[in-house]
Amino acid sequence: MMRAIVEPFEAYKLYLALKNHFSQSSYDFFKYNGKVKANYDSFNVRKDKYFFYKLSKKKDVVQYLVANFIDGKNHQWVGDLVQHEEAEAIYAEWQRRQQALTYTFKQDIEKLKEDFNSNFVVKNGQHPFLLKLVLRKDISLETFIILNDIVRFTSVWNKHIEDTMVWPEFYMKCKKYRPFLKYEIAKFKQILKEKYS
Repeated sequence: MMRAIVEPFEAYKLYLALKNHFSQSSYDFFKYNGKVKANYDSFNVRKDKYFFYKLSKKKDVVQYLVANFIDGKNHQWVGDLVQHEEAEAIYAEWQRRQQALTYTFKQDIEKLKEDFNSNFVVKNGQHPFLLKLVLRKDISLETFIILNDIVRFTSVWNKHIEDTMVWPEFYMKCKKYRPFLKYEIAKFKQILKEKYS
């Protein structure tokens, strides 16, 4: 697969757009088509311009940034994204999950309780079992999002989970990540149906 060539200034704009997308509730990368206020002259005088040259050499700048922004580690600064091996490892792990989405989903749903509905129940405002699994990284973020696409439980959780720190932040991350996740929902519905039939 050929790499899409991205100029350093384009890498800079993508970085700003995706950073805004994942850190600001009001900015939507897709709604604004990745557009941000940035001009070439101000880019040229930036002291960290070199890092955007390095970022532009990545095979897929958008995917690389998405993988790191959803990871939750402090890779918000471009220097960390291009200088630390950990950022590259995060991207490699993200790619592996994308390529093995079906396999990962099948493995993850084996960790759910036998009584399907009990995975989603909010008792006394506490975190449901499924949320505990994903927060502990026992199941992937992708599996969590796919399950929500199928079952539609987060709107209920928003009303009943009393935690005002962890859940709202995690929910926002899922909401922001969802449009980047490409998969065939009918296939995953069938997998879930087969397990719980």
